[in-house]
Amino acid sequence: MKGIGRAHAAVSILNAIPTGIGGAVGVELWVEARVRLREDNGVTITSQTPWGPVRPDTRLIEAIKHITRILGYNGGLEIEISSEVPPASGLKSSSAVINAVTLGIMNALGEDPDPLKAAALGVMAAKKAGLTVTGAYDDSLATISSGIFITDNPGMRILRTMYVGEELYAVIAVSQEKRPIYHVDTEAFMRLKPQYEVAVKQALEGDWISAMTINGILTIAATGWEGDKLRLVAKALSRSSVLAAGMSGKGPAIFAVTRDPEQVLEAWDGWECLVARLTGDES
Repeated sequence: MKGIGRAHAAVSILNAIPTGIGGAVGVELWVEARVRLREDNGVTITSQTPWGPVRPDTRLIEAIKHITRILGYNGGLEIEISSEVPPASGLKSSSAVINAVTLGIMNALGEDPDPLKAAALGVMAAKKAGLTVTGAYDDSLATISSGIFITDNPGMRILRTMYVGEELYAVIAVSQEKRPIYHVDTEAFMRLKPQYEVAVKQALEGDWISAMTINGILTIAATGWEGDKLRLVAKALSRSSVLAAGMSGKGPAIFAVTRDPEQVLEAWDGWECLVARLTGDES
C-alpha cells in the first residue's frame, strides 16, 4: 500500500520558549512525503531538497516509529521526501516533514487524513524523540493547516486562529548557517521573557503583525546573531510594502512579510532569497 502526504513551511509569530505561548503562520514552501508500507519492520527515508540530499536525523526515524505505533501499524515503511524548505533554518522543516509523513502513513493505511489529528500526533512524536523544545503545537498546526495559529504549547490548546486577510508574501534570506535544536540556549530566551510577553499580548489581541516583529528582533538577540541579521531586518522595515520582519524559529532564517516582494529583494541584494505566499489570505 502507498500513500502521499503534503505539508508546508511556516514562519514565527511567537517563539514559545520563554512563555509557552507559540504562534506561526504557514508559507507555501512545500514538503511532500511518499510512503510505501513494507512487510518488514524497518524504516528507510530518503530526503531531497534544492540544496541537495538531507540525511535523516535518527530522532526523526524514532518519531515516525512512534507515530506508526499510535496508529496501530507494526510494519515497515519506505519514505521518499521532497522538500522546498531549507533544513535547520527556523522555517519549521521538522514539523512539516513529520506532518507530511504522518498524512502519508494515514493515507496508506486507508485512514481519514485529519489535519488536526495528524498535527497532534506529530507534536507527541516530536516531543518523545527530542525534536522540539516547546512542543511546537503552533508550528505543527501552521504547517498542516491554513492561516495563523496562536497556541498554549504545554497544554496543546489553540488560543486563537486568524486569517492573514490579504495577499501577503514572505521573503526569506537563506543562510548556509544551521541551528539544530540541540544548539539552542534556552536560558538566553528566558532572560527576555518580559519582552516576549509584550509580543504575546499583541498576538492574543489580534495584532499578529506587531507581535511578529517584536518576537523576531528579540529572537535575534536571544540567539546572539546580531550583525548582518539586524541589518537585514532594518533594511526590510524601511520599505513601504513591508509589514513585519525578524528571525523565524531559532534562526538563522530572516524573513520579511510584504505586499511587494520585489522591494525586499532589492533591499537584500546579494542574498539568496526564497519568496513564498502566506497561507490563509481569506477574509
